[in-house]
Amino acid sequence: MSQNNEEFNSELTLIHDQAMKLLQDQVTPEHLKQLLEQPGSFDEKLWQTAVELGWPLLSAPERFGGLGMDLDGLVTLTEILGQKTASLPLISAFVALDAITHCGAEHLPTEQANAIASGAAKVCLALAEPEESGIPSMPNTTMAHGKLNGIKAISAFAAVADIALVSATDATQTILVLVDLHQAGVTRTAQPGFDQSRAAASLCFKNASAIPLTEANLDRALGLAALATAFEQIGGAEAAMLMARDYALERHVFNQPIGRFQAIKHKIADMYWRIELARGCALDALQSFQAGARSWLGSSAAARIAATAAYEFTAQENIETHAGIGTTWEGMPQHYYRRSRALALELGSIHSWRNRLIHQTHIAQPAFQEPALQEALGTSEELYQYRLQARAWLAQHAPDYSGEVRLGLSPEEDLALGRRWQALKQTSGYAAINLPAKWGGGGKTELHKIIFGEEELRYQLPTEYFVISTAQIMAIFLRYAPERQREELGPRAICGDDIWCQMFSEPAAGSDLAAVRLKATAATRNAVDGWVLSGQKLWTSWAHISKYGFVVARTDPSVVKHKGISTFYVDMNTPGITVRPIRRMAGQNDVNEVFFDDVFIPDSQRLGPVNKGFNVAMEMLMVERIAGVYDESIGGVSLPELIKLAHRSRIDGQPAIEDGQVRAALAQGYIERLGLRNIYRRAMAAIENGKEPGPEGSIRKLILGRARQQQGALALDLMGAQGAYMNPQGDFRTDFAWSWIDPAARIAGGTDEVLLSTIGERVLGLPQDHRPDKNVPFNQL
Repeated sequence: MSQNNEEFNSELTLIHDQAMKLLQDQVTPEHLKQLLEQPGSFDEKLWQTAVELGWPLLSAPERFGGLGMDLDGLVTLTEILGQKTASLPLISAFVALDAITHCGAEHLPTEQANAIASGAAKVCLALAEPEESGIPSMPNTTMAHGKLNGIKAISAFAAVADIALVSATDATQTILVLVDLHQAGVTRTAQPGFDQSRAAASLCFKNASAIPLTEANLDRALGLAALATAFEQIGGAEAAMLMARDYALERHVFNQPIGRFQAIKHKIADMYWRIELARGCALDALQSFQAGARSWLGSSAAARIAATAAYEFTAQENIETHAGIGTTWEGMPQHYYRRSRALALELGSIHSWRNRLIHQTHIAQPAFQEPALQEALGTSEELYQYRLQARAWLAQHAPDYSGEVRLGLSPEEDLALGRRWQALKQTSGYAAINLPAKWGGGGKTELHKIIFGEEELRYQLPTEYFVISTAQIMAIFLRYAPERQREELGPRAICGDDIWCQMFSEPAAGSDLAAVRLKATAATRNAVDGWVLSGQKLWTSWAHISKYGFVVARTDPSVVKHKGISTFYVDMNTPGITVRPIRRMAGQNDVNEVFFDDVFIPDSQRLGPVNKGFNVAMEMLMVERIAGVYDESIGGVSLPELIKLAHRSRIDGQPAIEDGQVRAALAQGYIERLGLRNIYRRAMAAIENGKEPGPEGSIRKLILGRARQQQGALALDLMGAQGAYMNPQGDFRTDFAWSWIDPAARIAGGTDEVLLSTIGERVLGLPQDHRPDKNVPFNQL
């Protein structure tokens, strides 16, 4: 990062801290309630303080005396205003100044611009007509011969504004005009409402003088307003979520905090992932706008929809969490509840914004292309060049092992193809990229591995057989195994000669890994010290083709359950091991149950200290979490394929893409992919900076797993009766029936409920569920 960027971010931090302190002192619950009492209320004192601090100047162009911090300065403030439910006309000022800057007029309205930038003049946005629920493309308000006539619907800050930015038609097109609201041709009427602190009023123009901003664009004005408002909504949603979290920690029922109840914990976790999805969309829109990308308008619409949904859900469930007190005048939750709906309406209905999203992203066009999965923000030039090299290598080699090449192959033939692909990757340094070269790995970083994995996902390659071996087990095996075994077995696993399976789950130990009952009893046979394994493992992927397995077993039942576990590796051909395939819903036989009947293994096959195996297993799960950050394959068939199907299909003789419910589902799919990909890019930047991944993998799996089922069902519905067909050679990444019928993506690696509990407890700090087994020796459970 350059020094200039560091200085800029430092300035933003100072602005943030200053704003937080000011609002903490001035925006009290009692003060907010006073503003709710009277229609058209406005916090004039706070506005004057903000003007004195130069807040309107922060994002104003330098040509008008501003500091030129653009949207960065604005959204820093609006997010804090959202957190405190304070109301200041900063967004409208920014949008008006942007319209003036881009108006193309020979003589700019410099006097008005300077007054707006300095805060001497307050601005409102008057963009909707009273009879319309959405934002008009051709408003009834007309502009002719410099005079404005018409009525505008309720507009925030119109009761106190000095200038309005108004959308009007000049008979041929929609234009934006500036109007002085203190002239005789303007009538404003403060309107009572459920959030009366926004100085809302309707405006009536009768031959009012107006300044046309001839080349200013309504779409751009709405996009900017929506983007800045999204950050305000995110701030409000986050504050409401934290309010619910704090109340869940302090409120006790049945002698325990209500945050311990799963229903409350999962409710608050649902708030969290919705907010993070909205934040991802908003940051994508902000970054796209700053980069000059044409996609920013579509991203802004996505941010508008996602932030509106997140704020309304959070505000509603915050009241529900507080129960009776949340519905009272004295309770603070009401302010977020009122504000969430006010912000949802001020720029037009969510339905109109969904239509804007469909239009701006070209979803309504058959040639729609899903936004490219952009490179991680902030990555080095070396990593960028590595991506390009990997992309070129894959383009040269992957088609010979991918897609149609695999059609018609038997399981044995597909596995053989996969082994050849894995061996080719190993010779080129692309197998187990993050593992040392001395054992056959690529000798590079975790981020290099993720970058290659992302590029590899563009193809339908036979990689599934080796992911557990190379991406999870080998990192742990090469850390804990004796040197001789590492030298012998590491290279064979990395090149695909040996496949490994991971044996964690049991009939009574799935999400609760520490509950394993497979016994490992110390024993000596033929003068060799070792262990006898007895018990069962379940849901073991690829055990039927594996040469070796990583196993978690109980070595001491007399201590608390997570302290009496050890980890080993076993040769799957050892006498006493029986593998029995489990046929899944769609017919696959990739998971198994594994039985251990008096299986002896030498102590040299122990990985890690005795009774410390739980820590070793957690290390492996951490490796799995990193992989989960970028793996989009769990989302099933791509969104462009679903959109193409919607164009081909018919509902009552009309293209399905014209149906409102279909369009809503497609828009939601776009929003989820957009938000998740921004979350991904931020996670990559964090990993490059040496940080561990956070809850990104949980959020990603939670959303994509659900979307796979929902979008698969939608696709089958669009096919009608023909949707019942299931191609025997199908693949869940390319075939909707296969994608829909396999719900395991929502279960493997943690069910939705486990993920929500993880977010609630580890991210939000809510208490664990009641644990009757805590501090109790395993053999007493």
